[in-house]
Amino acid sequence: MSKETPAHHLPVTRPPKRLWQKISAVIAKGSFALAAIGVVVTLIYGNSVEADIKAALGATTFFCFAVGVVCQTMGGTCIPNLKPAPKDEDK
Repeated sequence: MSKETPAHHLPVTRPPKRLWQKISAVIAKGSFALAAIGVVVTLIYGNSVEADIKAALGATTFFCFAVGVVCQTMGGTCIPNLKPAPKDEDK
């Protein structure tokens, strides 16, 4: 039996996050914060406003939450480098 670590136990190397992924993660956190504020505002003022305004508050809250989910997914994804390797022209 070999003393080497099996390949499926080796640590996975992940490429570093790119600038737009970091920006997307920040936007996601802000969007989740806005969605939480929307929920609080809807709960506080929900009974004292008209149905149209209540629907607009709910739609805004849902939109902010959905944007947060999408941006969090884009910011947390491990994206490989898909650039083709440079050709050796010395041959």
